[in-house]
Amino acid sequence: MASLLKPKAGSVASMLAMLFGVDDLEVGDGDASLPSSAIGASYVDDEGALVAMLVADYSFAAFSGAALSMIPKGGAEDMAKDEDLSEGVRANFYEVANICSRLLMNDQSTHIKLAELVEGAALADAVGTLEGSAVIGFTVPIPRYGNGKLYFVVSQR
Repeated sequence: MASLLKPKAGSVASMLAMLFGVDDLEVGDGDASLPSSAIGASYVDDEGALVAMLVADYSFAAFSGAALSMIPKGGAEDMAKDEDLSEGVRANFYEVANICSRLLMNDQSTHIKLAELVEGAALADAVGTLEGSAVIGFTVPIPRYGNGKLYFVVSQR
């Protein structure tokens, strides 16, 4: 099996535009510096080994999760500011992360699946086990909410 894909802005834009029900998103390339405060999703291969992470600032997590249920913008902004997602927004963000796993795979790549959401020390530990991996960052406008930052940490093996 081939290694995982490294997502490009265009593929991220296409996937998220479809998810948010808009015609177009202007996803921009971001830097490779992970935010100090974030929430992540771990992806494992068929043997259960951690092979990639999705890392999002709380703005992306709150806004993308809120957008799926049309939760008012003010509530999403409060969740982002407080770094505390409601149960519903957390579940929706989990689904966003699950859908984003497709950005890392094709017919020749390793098959992966979403394992769990992680925050705090658990996130730092998970990212640390992928040391030496590629970090690809994006700035993503979530329609009707605002901008967030999204990162993929992809194993080089």
